[in-house]
Amino acid sequence: MAAEKLLVKGSFPLPSVNQIISEAGVSKGTVYLYFKSKEEIYLSLLGTYLDNFEKDVIDSLKKSNKSNYVDSLILSYINFARENPKGVYLASIASLILENNLTDESIILFKKRIREITVNMLVEVEDIIKINDMEKLSSLFLVSYNLFLGCWQHCNPPEQVVKVLNNNNLEDILYDFEKEFSKAFRTLWASM
Repeated sequence: MAAEKLLVKGSFPLPSVNQIISEAGVSKGTVYLYFKSKEEIYLSLLGTYLDNFEKDVIDSLKKSNKSNYVDSLILSYINFARENPKGVYLASIASLILENNLTDESIILFKKRIREITVNMLVEVEDIIKINDMEKLSSLFLVSYNLFLGCWQHCNPPEQVVKVLNNNNLEDILYDFEKEFSKAFRTLWASM
């Protein structure tokens, strides 16, 4: 997909529809047959990233047991951040930026897709830990996801911010993402 190619090789902000059209070699009309806005294009791309994340989580959990499933979840999140940083970026801006220029129908479709992905992963966790409280598990999972996004955002500021921090002896406000995320995730899941 042209949008992904531009996103991966470029810097922020998001590439424009015109850049995507140029990269894809298609007409503007063709793009707008499938997507009503730039935001829809990027939510579609985010959905693909999240589908792959779901597959990784489920595959990992199928090999897990009650003593190591939390480590499997952590590793899946860390792998997502390592392998798809632009996907994490899209997830981080989804609710504040991407969802703002969508039709109600597009919002509903995207949120249903997210719920389906979440439920699929939760079913695997529930199968391992044998908890009969899907509401508690769902809440914990969503809080964990937001912890992941928040930690990642904090540890991955734009290059200009990193440069300013480094030039002013402020780099110590950035922490080791993988180490601190893992500790916080384990603390959250200790009650399960």
